Order: sequence, then structure tokens, then C-alpha cells
Amino acid sequence: MRQGLFSIFLICRLLLHAQESDTTIKKNSFVVFPVISYAPETDLQLGAIGIWVLNNTDDFESGFRRQSTLTPYFVYTLKKQSIAVANLDYYFPQGQNLNTAVRYYNFPDSYFGIGNDNDPDISEQYTNRFFQVEGQYLIPINEKVFVGGAYDAHFTSIVNTEVGGLLEAQNPVGINGGNLFGAGPAFRYDTRDYTVYPSSGYFISSRIVLNTGDFNYTTYITDARKFINLKDKKHILAFQLRAQFTSGTDVPFYKLSQLGGDERLRGISNASLYRDRQMMYTQVEYRRPLFWRFGMTVFAGVGDVAYSPGDFNFSELKYIAGVGGRLSLIPNKQLNARLDIGIGRGGQTGIYIGVSEAF
Repeated sequence: MRQGLFSIFLICRLLLHAQESDTTIKKNSFVVFPVISYAPETDLQLGAIGIWVLNNTDDFESGFRRQSTLTPYFVYTLKKQSIAVANLDYYFPQGQNLNTAVRYYNFPDSYFGIGNDNDPDISEQYTNRFFQVEGQYLIPINEKVFVGGAYDAHFTSIVNTEVGGLLEAQNPVGINGGNLFGAGPAFRYDTRDYTVYPSSGYFISSRIVLNTGDFNYTTYITDARKFINLKDKKHILAFQLRAQFTSGTDVPFYKLSQLGGDERLRGISNASLYRDRQMMYTQVEYRRPLFWRFGMTVFAGVGDVAYSPGDFNFSELKYIAGVGGRLSLIPNKQLNARLDIGIGRGGQTGIYIGVSEAF
């Protein structure tokens, strides 16, 4: 759903704000941008996104710059649909980290089926209405190692489905929505030199979430990243390997692992096209500055979804490649707006506009 959210980001207004509205008060920076987009299923979409970067941890006795960020955004459509999200990544003075997202969606989504061979031209439109609080709280063992707990509370209603459509025909788990409560242990190893725009170091995050409520299953997630400084911290190679596995068959379809969107293999035509119980992908990106506040990136990736780990097949892997432009919104905080264009297997394409890097 996010990949269409910033279809038109008012580029002229963006440039104006980037040049004139970088408000730095002591250690904090805050900017706000308008959001306008259009899609046939939503009509005109209006909203705003805010970006607040805090330097509150720069005084923490550490060799790493771990800045806190708060990114709220709100979108409302002329068909009375809405999205309200607040993403918080907060580092306490003693090094504890609260990374959480609060989401409310009353927005159209697409169902293509479950599996890795769905037809991008065959889908059903429905409305996914949910409220979610998801994240993790970590405490530092030392400057590099963090341990703590992850959580996920998700309350979902699936409405406006089609009579005789794909959902009715396939009748997946969770077709009527439901309530979920998940919690479990979390671990992080972090040697990035900077959290907002790292140029060197490792980031390895793992968590296990035991879900209960109307459904019962367990999710295992590992996200490993490596950043290499090629020249003066301006030319950067970034690598990511991410895996999300599920044990148990009582998994609602809207919580299955998905491949695509503005963070996972940009170039797949719809973020809901491929979904299943297991998912793995890897991607690499080269980032560099150009002139003034502009930069660019070149990226590529490969991955897939499957029912079980043994079902991954090399011949069925989904691959993408693309290029992107960057505009520094808050230069002294290294926070960028991005426009990415990706091409995927079978001629699929995707255009993504957002804030901060994909990983």
C-alpha cells in the first residue's frame, strides 16, 4: 500500500521546503511536506508528512551517532479513506532504544492470491481496515549489542470484498479479519557509524514473535546489513539480507510475508503480488552525491516467497534492478527524500517516492 502513497509528492513544494524550511532549534530539526496523489480506487488523496530528527543522543558517551527520529504522516481521500501513521525510533540517554510504529489504515488493498506465481493482471480490490502497534524495546549490553523484546498488536477488519471474487473463491485464513497479540525476544548488533544515513558498519537484527488471539503462529525475522565507505563517506555500498519465516498454518493472509514495495525489491509491480509463509531476499545499493542537495543510487536485488523453506527454487526467484534520485531534506542530518524507479522480472515496474533510504 505504501508504494502508491506518495505518487505525487509536490516536487516544487518539496524543493521549496528543502531550501527554506529546515528549522533547526538547538539540536532538533523539523520539516513538514504536503502529500497529494491520485488512484482510481481512492480518487484524490491529500495529506502531510512530518520529519523530526533529534540529536538527543549525540552527548551519549559512544562512538556511534544514534539519532532519534519521529515521522508521522496522514492521508485522506475523497472516498473517505484514510491512513494515519507515526514511526518513532527513539534512543534514550542511557542507550535504550524504542522503535515503534502506530498505524491506522482504512484503505484499499489488492489480493492476488497466495504464492510466488500470481498473475499481476488478476486481483481483487478490497478494503483493509486495521489498527496496529508494532515495534521493539532494546537495552544496551554494550555499545554494539542490544537485547530486549518485540511486540505486535493488530486489529483487522476485511471489508468491501467482491461477491464471487478471489477472496471468496480461495477463502484464505483471515478472510474476515481478526485480532492478534504477539510478543517475543529481540536482539540487535549495531556498529553503524550513523543510524539515519550510515556509511560504514554492520546492522544485524533478529526477533521471534509468538502470536496469539484469533490466530496462533510464530514469526522469525532476521535482517542483516553491511555498509562500506568507498570514498570520503560519500560513496557507499549498502548490502541487505532479510528473511522472514513462519511456523504454523494458522496465519491470516494479510500477515503473510510479502515481497515488494518501497523497501523490499523495488520493481515488483505491487507490494501484495507475492505473499506466503516464508520469504527471503537480498539487495545491494550504491549511493553517491551529485551536486547541491542532489544524489543518486543504483540498486539490484533478488528474492522470493514460498510455503516452506524447502520450496525455494532458484529458477523462480524474483529479481529487480533500478536507479534512484535523492534530495537532502535536512542536510546536517543527512535525511533524504527519494524517488526510485525499479524494473522486475517479466517487465514489471515500480515507482516509489518516500523519505529515508530503503534500508
